[in-house]
Amino acid sequence: MEKGPANPIIKEKVVAYLHTVQMAKSKDVAAAIGEKKADVDLAAKELAIEDVIEYLYITTSFLAIKGKVGTPE
Repeated sequence: MEKGPANPIIKEKVVAYLHTVQMAKSKDVAAAIGEKKADVDLAAKELAIEDVIEYLYITTSFLAIKGKVGTPE
């Protein structure tokens, strides 16, 4: 079964929430904005393609606003 495009409202909620934190796991974003994790994952995928957010892999994957988290020293 093929999924359609992400809901633009969920995309807005994801971006708004990520502006309030440094980084977060997608399940935590879903819980915070009251949406299903699968919908958040789809929105995050599209936002990453649009270069709005980025995936960070620090022992596990996190979402963050593009450029908000610096490189570790």
